[in-house]
Amino acid sequence: MRTRSGVSLAEVLVATVLLTVGIGGALSALAAAARLRAQASRSEAVAEAADARVQWFASQGCLAPDTVLRSLEGAPVEEVWRVARDSAGVQLDGTARRGAGTRTVRLTVAARRGCP
Repeated sequence: MRTRSGVSLAEVLVATVLLTVGIGGALSALAAAARLRAQASRSEAVAEAADARVQWFASQGCLAPDTVLRSLEGAPVEEVWRVARDSAGVQLDGTARRGAGTRTVRLTVAARRGCP
């Protein structure tokens, strides 16, 4: 009887299945990394917008009139802030958000400053 060297059909099928599972796992990991990167970008943009507004409030809060501040139409981060005065000082309340649907990042901020 002669023995043949080479690879059997069963070995080729097992190798193909293993390779397919490996490639599928790698693609799934890449897709998850892309989603997380996009989420981080949205979170960073919202945090930067809120930080900028709080910095503005820290420097201009006592000079600001009672007002509602909104972001411009089509801005990447939607902002709505309310500045209100009372006898003790001035209050900033608002939100910054970016995204749509389940991918929305929202940050709510409240800050108070006493005014002379």
